[in-house]
Amino acid sequence: MAEHDEIVSAVVRELSAIRGLEPSIEKVTESARLLFGADQAGVTLIQGRGELVTAGPTDEVVTALDSLQHELHQGPCVDAATEQHIVVSHDLGADPRWPAWGPQAHARGVNSMLAADLQADGRRIGALNLFGSRVNQFRDTDSALLVSFSAHASAALAAAHTIESLTSALDTRTVIGQAEGIIMERFGVDAVTAFAILKRYSQDSNTRLREIAELVVETRQLPSA
Repeated sequence: MAEHDEIVSAVVRELSAIRGLEPSIEKVTESARLLFGADQAGVTLIQGRGELVTAGPTDEVVTALDSLQHELHQGPCVDAATEQHIVVSHDLGADPRWPAWGPQAHARGVNSMLAADLQADGRRIGALNLFGSRVNQFRDTDSALLVSFSAHASAALAAAHTIESLTSALDTRTVIGQAEGIIMERFGVDAVTAFAILKRYSQDSNTRLREIAELVVETRQLPSA
C-alpha cells in the first residue's frame, strides 16, 4: 500500500508540472492504466448541457466503446459520470445492467470495466474509465487507492481546466484590444466605437468575435462585407 501511495504522489507531482488540460488528461489515463493493471483507459468529461465526451483515450477501442455508451445512454462510463461513484463489471458480456452495450464491448475484446467518478468543487466533472480484456480483471483492485487516485486526478484536471480557460480569456482580450487599436488608428474613432464595429462584423457574419479580431490584426483591415 505504501508503494502505491508513493506512485500516486509521484503522479501528482508530475501533473503539477504539466501545462494544459489535454496533456494532463493523457498523463492521468496512462498512469491509471499502469497503476490498476488495465489494458486501456480513458476519461469521460461532462461538458455544457450534460454532454459526455471522451478524452485522453489510450487506444481507439476506448473512443469507440465510449461513443457507443453515449449513444445508447448506458454503460459504466455513463453511470460513473452521472450518478454513481464506482462502477465495476467483471463480465461485460453477461452483465444485465447494460443489455445493449455489454455484448458489444465483449465483441470488441473488452470483458471487464472499472469506472470511478471525478469530482471537483463539489460537482461531477466526469469519470475515469479502465478497460480490461480478461474476465474478473479488476476483482482485486484496491478501491481505497482508486478513490485516492481519482480525487487527486480530479483536482489536477480542474486546475488545468481553470488555467487553460483563464489563459484563453486573456489571449482573447489581448487580440481584441489589438484589433480595437488598429480600427481606432485607421478610422479615427474611440475604443467604444471600435469595439462596436468589431461586434457588428461578428454578428453580421455569424463569426466569433475573436476570429474577427484575429483577422483584423493579421490583415490590418476590416473583413470584406
